[in-house]
Amino acid sequence: MGTLVRHLVRSDIVKVSNLLKTVVCAVLLANVTAFSHGKTILYVPQDNRPVDCAYTVKAAQDAGYTVLTPPEQYLSGANFRGSPEQLMDWVEMHAAEADAMVLSVDSLVYGGLVDSRKHNLDMHTLMGRLSSVEALHSKYMHVPIYAFSTVMRSPWAGGQGVEPDYYLKFGSDIYELAALQNKADTDVLTPEERANWFALMRRVPLEYLQDWYERRQKNMSVNYRLIDDAKKGIFTYFSLGHDDNSAHTQSALEAKYLEMRSADVPKTAFGSFPGADQLGLLLITRASNDFNNYHPKITIIYPLGGGEKTVPAYDGQAIGKTIAEHIEAVGGEVTDTGRPDLLLAVNTPLSTTTSESGSFENFPIMLDSTREFLGQIESAVNDGIPVSIVDMAFSNGSDNTLVYGLYKDKMMYRLTAYNGWNTASNSVGYGLSQGILSKYMSADAHKRMLTTQYLDNWVYQANIRSYLYRMQQSIEAGKLRRYYPTTMRELQGIAKLELQRYAETYLGVDPQTVEVTLPWNRLFEVYVDVHAMPNVQLESKVREKADAERLARLAAKLETAVKAYDTAKKESKDGKLDAATEARLKADKDAAQAEYDTEARTQEVNRQSEQIAQRSRTWSPSR
Repeated sequence: MGTLVRHLVRSDIVKVSNLLKTVVCAVLLANVTAFSHGKTILYVPQDNRPVDCAYTVKAAQDAGYTVLTPPEQYLSGANFRGSPEQLMDWVEMHAAEADAMVLSVDSLVYGGLVDSRKHNLDMHTLMGRLSSVEALHSKYMHVPIYAFSTVMRSPWAGGQGVEPDYYLKFGSDIYELAALQNKADTDVLTPEERANWFALMRRVPLEYLQDWYERRQKNMSVNYRLIDDAKKGIFTYFSLGHDDNSAHTQSALEAKYLEMRSADVPKTAFGSFPGADQLGLLLITRASNDFNNYHPKITIIYPLGGGEKTVPAYDGQAIGKTIAEHIEAVGGEVTDTGRPDLLLAVNTPLSTTTSESGSFENFPIMLDSTREFLGQIESAVNDGIPVSIVDMAFSNGSDNTLVYGLYKDKMMYRLTAYNGWNTASNSVGYGLSQGILSKYMSADAHKRMLTTQYLDNWVYQANIRSYLYRMQQSIEAGKLRRYYPTTMRELQGIAKLELQRYAETYLGVDPQTVEVTLPWNRLFEVYVDVHAMPNVQLESKVREKADAERLARLAAKLETAVKAYDTAKKESKDGKLDAATEARLKADKDAAQAEYDTEARTQEVNRQSEQIAQRSRTWSPSR
């Protein structure tokens, strides 16, 4: 692939002067931006998580679009279900205002993504709601509809509240049982596998299996009908995402049969591929490309290693196939010749599998393969080719070595886009979409977008999140002081403290522009809101003030004890106290002094431990 980039760098496009080049680019960008501005997109996300809602909407708005979104109380959230009927009423109320609609069918039929895994709705209700979605086409024929839905995931284990309650106990057994069923669909089970199958059937209560499979069958029926709708032209484009779709799972088996149903549906109208959380932004980008009649040419490069054959955790297929399907979804095309509209630089591991970003091996140790990859990226950027990095060497966070190289080479803010979060397919969808939409963004908006991704994907996901899990254990064991009344609020404060520190130290960003929250009250999601103005309170100042007030109280207590001792001596006869009184007052003074000294030492140790905590996974900042 190095040869490809060198070919691109040596392209025989006429080199104009820097001034003329700047003027031409400005004129072209102004024309394209004017064409895209003024359009309104009605968007129903699959829930209110930042990756589905806030980040997606912000990217579209920064690209010049007006985005209509439902009231948040209608959307599925951490502690409440979505409201499909109210969502549909809202869509009906505002559809005529839109130039395009991007709709989560999971929200409009079940209430949201998590709701689709836990509902107890009958088929009559589900199909009735789906009919309302379908009717939008005939009611608003001038408004193209871009719809997305998901194949229910079948994870190894379920987190609290995001799967049926029984999945916490029996999730791994159900997963194994479904994996055996997947194999039995195309192969013969060994005697050992058949014995394991029967053992699992005996272990998992029948009512739980019935509940799980019945809900999945309902999901299949809805998705079959959506595929038929795409064939009929009800949707301009329909995307079927495979949520956490590892190989050899029930999800993979169902996706296979759904794709068989779509055999005669044009790829311009339907796509089926891994991922869920990227679908909203992906289809907004498709709508943007359709508005502008834009069919971007995408070139893909990989470092030495697994490359396009890499099968990431949670995706269940080679990443090369996933990328090609995403490019088709936005109306683009893959090219290996000529000058591309976007270079997608996909950071894959040396092997063909991925591990977690919080794992031991994710240290910033520069490899020759990474160095060469970074050289290809810099060469393309120097030649004026927009480069979007999809960092999928690890799952659920960035590759510290790659970011280290970007930092050292001063490349972090020369990229068009950077993404390295959650599943590989999520990063592909965001990396492709932000890489395309960024051409319409102002310089300030583009910088804030990159800052958000680095703070979320690299700082939080790859580094701070594992640190927070350790801090959570310390807080719950009473070994760490709280500055806030609840454990989760305290962890949010620590996250904000660290992200603001990283923003200033490594990104050169004013920490007072960085707001950080944990919107679903769990450590897996973070919302990084980078403000245009420095109006965010510094978390370090909050803690310094609390520490100072605590020391002041202890100092006042010590002063009172010293004063009581001195006063008693002055008022006593000949300046002498009886032994009992002197012992009591001296003990009070010594205890107050010890309490003050202990607090001062504790505060100093806490400051040092915060600085040391992440040092092994980062590097000394440039001065």
